Amino acid sequence: MKKILTLLTVLCITIGAFAFDYIPKNSDPFGNKIKNNQKTEQAAQPDMREIKNLTEYFRYLPAEVHRNWIPYKANTSYEVTVQFRVKRDGTITDTKIVNSTNQNANASVLNAVKSGAPYQPLPASYPNKDGVTAQVILEYRN
Repeated sequence: MKKILTLLTVLCITIGAFAFDYIPKNSDPFGNKIKNNQKTEQAAQPDMREIKNLTEYFRYLPAEVHRNWIPYKANTSYEVTVQFRVKRDGTITDTKIVNSTNQNANASVLNAVKSGAPYQPLPASYPNKDGVTAQVILEYRN
């Protein structure tokens, strides 16, 4: 059976109910301004652009963790939830495993989070100076 790696883009962010008010109007879900039904040139190079809002950051962060993940190879499927704090400048602290169905996989997940740091800075529009606490779930399917 072909092994499939899947990332559940689940982030539990402790930021308050106002977080999604910072999504710009007249823009696509990634924060790009839309003019004459076309995306701007900046949107053509998504990896090079600055993250403008929290929704975009919530998509970026788990994708980056997943990109850096070298999964522990197991005979059964497993799921690991990692929690960490992202400061305004993209550095991380307080990294820990909060749930795991395979203890042998924990080191690979912690390495994925740490090797991606520092991440892109939080959007300038985000008002909390202390950053956010995030949880990312990495799932291995056998």
